[in-house]
Amino acid sequence: MMPNTEEQRLDIIENCNILLNGILKPFNNTDNTPEGRMITQCRWLKEHAESHDLPLPVDRGKLGSLLYIYTNGELFTAAIPDKNVYAAEINMERIISLVKKGKLLMKPPYTPYALRSIDALIILLKTAPRPLTQYEQGLIPDLQQLKQLLGESKIEPPLGAYKPQYPNFIKAERSIRDIPNGKDYFYTVSDLIFNGVRPDSWLTPEDADRKTRNL
Repeated sequence: MMPNTEEQRLDIIENCNILLNGILKPFNNTDNTPEGRMITQCRWLKEHAESHDLPLPVDRGKLGSLLYIYTNGELFTAAIPDKNVYAAEINMERIISLVKKGKLLMKPPYTPYALRSIDALIILLKTAPRPLTQYEQGLIPDLQQLKQLLGESKIEPPLGAYKPQYPNFIKAERSIRDIPNGKDYFYTVSDLIFNGVRPDSWLTPEDADRKTRNL
């Protein structure tokens, strides 16, 4: 089980504040609207985190509003411009990763180690002990592109779903498992880029350096 860290506690507070002081600020705290229910949910999480009373992962039953509103896209209403909702969904994804899954967020100090992980997956594919499928072959330029974009700070995890831009990830996800280390390397990269979370063992940049140095 992932240890509860001070970093996670502060990340919960920060992402709740971004929503409360941003997209949710014009709305009333009422149970009659999805915006109001999100205000209640964010305030509850923030207050418990501030009181050091939020063990992770949080019981799913206490996250009902967050999970329902995020999953069903209930903030996409005439009241809020879509581009603002898309931005807010990144913060919602981060909160879900923290409180539901107890994960550590991917952040800029970990970019060098994410790039190493992408490189390791590219090398693994290029040196695979069997012919690659067309989707595994297609994964290589996808990974090279993601590496460049991440290295140049042109993307910010989490990117969300593989579709529609990266369909090779969907097809290669299962087939790559018979390549030694394929599953581990694939999910490390997928989590870092698309889910915006880093491995539990990357508690600090120094830890991440040690873990990726010999990939």
